[in-house]
Amino acid sequence: MRGQTKTLNKLIYVVMIMIIGFTSLGLTSKEKEKKIHSNITIENIDVGKLTTKEAIKKLETTYPLKDFNIIYKDEKWTIKADNIDLNYHIEEKVKEAFNYTRSSSMLENLRRKGSLNINKKHNIKLKATYNETKLSEELSGICKNINIDAVDATFHVELSGELKRTKSKEGKQVDLSRLKEDIYDMINKKKIKNVNLPVLTIYPEVSTDQVQSINSILGQFSTSFNDSTSRGSNIHVAGETTSGILLMPGETFSYNKHTGARNWVNGYKSAPVIVGGKVTNGEGGGVCQVSTTIYNAALISGLTIDEVHNHSLPSRYAPRGRDATVSYGYTDLKFSNPFTHPVYIKNIVGNGAITSKIYGCDLDRERISIKMVEEYTKNKITVQTYRLYLDEENNIMRKELVSTSVYKPH
Repeated sequence: MRGQTKTLNKLIYVVMIMIIGFTSLGLTSKEKEKKIHSNITIENIDVGKLTTKEAIKKLETTYPLKDFNIIYKDEKWTIKADNIDLNYHIEEKVKEAFNYTRSSSMLENLRRKGSLNINKKHNIKLKATYNETKLSEELSGICKNINIDAVDATFHVELSGELKRTKSKEGKQVDLSRLKEDIYDMINKKKIKNVNLPVLTIYPEVSTDQVQSINSILGQFSTSFNDSTSRGSNIHVAGETTSGILLMPGETFSYNKHTGARNWVNGYKSAPVIVGGKVTNGEGGGVCQVSTTIYNAALISGLTIDEVHNHSLPSRYAPRGRDATVSYGYTDLKFSNPFTHPVYIKNIVGNGAITSKIYGCDLDRERISIKMVEEYTKNKITVQTYRLYLDEENNIMRKELVSTSVYKPH
């Protein structure tokens, strides 16, 4: 019985819808047939009982395709709706509303009309679109007027020893991602209004205050050489390429990175080098004297030694345990800046000598002494190199093992 009752109820409901639908079909005039059915809305605006022209006019009044301005301080740029193909597709959606009860299925039309006639609303959403490429072109022109690169402060030391500095400058950059999001959100909500241009401040990597903090020499070291040889020429080349370097807090210096390959293309000549415990001719002979000189200056300055290697034979230009051999692509000299202020590497090459100076802030200067402990055996000399940090009375406050070097005896 229950099943029969349910079936009967469904049949009655269908019959009622058909009666309502046929009544709607039979009693409407030709003029009504040209109008959108009642209880149909577009973007929740009632367009029922309107002709398509009336509906289009009503929606265009509510959602006009307007130009909008992008504003920054006293400047203003107008983005024209036509230039970015802004479109709400109103005519398309009005046509969809008009045809909602005019599909190819008569039964479906009856069902829809019956539902609408008992006050069940049908809402259609407007679809806002624009040409992303054209918008990007418009915004690109605005960015060119606003974007300014930050300028780093500079520091260098004249041959006279005079410290020279230039000031840093902040830059500006349009936050393009945020600007596009703001425009997209505005268009998607179909509420066209002026947009404030989001501009970011770009800070320089090297500030005026940072270069101002460099006011003294933290450490220096000198070695001598024969200036009139190909080896001397190589020392000049390597000394110049590893000079004038500003090392910011936490940054690492790589000797090989700054010199590049030691070949004739980079200005190096063939000169004596130590290979496998023997002295032989090779391209770039002399570069190890430059790396050794810089290494000792860094050691005395309190910089963090990250990588250092000794020669297989003791060097004549530096004590055992204080040399730094390098080979491009294999062994390197690396050290980093542990201070909160920048340091500056300056090499002076000439008159048969190379001097490496590490400039920095006097607040970072420490009393440092270098101590080597040597151990002799039959086949080798082992040298432990320590860095000692002293107080004002030369008492050892801290002791650091920097390297362990092993040499073949002469």
